[in-house]
Amino acid sequence: MLQHEGDASRCAVILPGIRYFSQAPLLWFAREAAQAGGWSVVEVDERAPRDQEPFEWMRGQAERALEAAAGAERIVVIGKSLGSVAATLVSGPAIWLTPLLDRPEVAEAIGSATAPTLLVGSSADPTWAGGAVPENASVEVLELEGLDHSLQVSRDPIASVDVLRDVTARVGAFLERLS
Repeated sequence: MLQHEGDASRCAVILPGIRYFSQAPLLWFAREAAQAGGWSVVEVDERAPRDQEPFEWMRGQAERALEAAAGAERIVVIGKSLGSVAATLVSGPAIWLTPLLDRPEVAEAIGSATAPTLLVGSSADPTWAGGAVPENASVEVLELEGLDHSLQVSRDPIASVDVLRDVTARVGAFLERLS
């Protein structure tokens, strides 16, 4: 885990995807948005080892990261894909980037959230479209059209950068409202 200094009373916990490290664009810029807003950050900076069941591994990593952030008064979890399995552990605010809504336990946990929650996904992503986007007053949804699981536009890097800019702005605005 990496720890980035900021306001000790506010901590963002960054959880990666199965093949999407915390240094990949969506999580890199989510961390940048958090740090720009003064948040401290606890970042899980590895991926599930091949010899471990990824969902159990992520739950363990999420538990350790939440323990590392426990001194903060306000904790927000920012998880990408596999990281969304931690939704079953999170009772506070969260940002789920391409959450695994096709997994009933993830969709149910997000659907029962009482803290502010931001979901970002695409109707073209089977892990998003294969499940049910929760209808919940605590859940803000940004659904984008035609993007892959990394929220990229196939064969169009400039359009992908525009999507990244929009998602980063939405993450930053969400974090600002939590501050």
